[in-house]
Amino acid sequence: ILIIDRFTGKIKETRKALVEKTSGDRFKDAFQKYSGSKKEAEEKFKKSQKDEKDKKKHLDDLFKQEMKKVKKGGKVEKEIRDIDL
Repeated sequence: ILIIDRFTGKIKETRKALVEKTSGDRFKDAFQKYSGSKKEAEEKFKKSQKDEKDKKKHLDDLFKQEMKKVKKGGKVEKEIRDIDL
């Protein structure tokens, strides 16, 4: 859609349709866009949940591996730092 200044005849603004394939009804188009964005948001949320689960599993595995090393190695002492002296 072009917005044109009726006095000067210059193009003020160019607006794009809400969706690529317009139905002619702006309310239907707006609802389609909303439905599409809602689906995308749900997909992103599910992906982020999966990523968090994978991250937690990875960290748990690392923790278990380190625990095995500590149990196998015996007593664990803190490193002496310069500030501790």
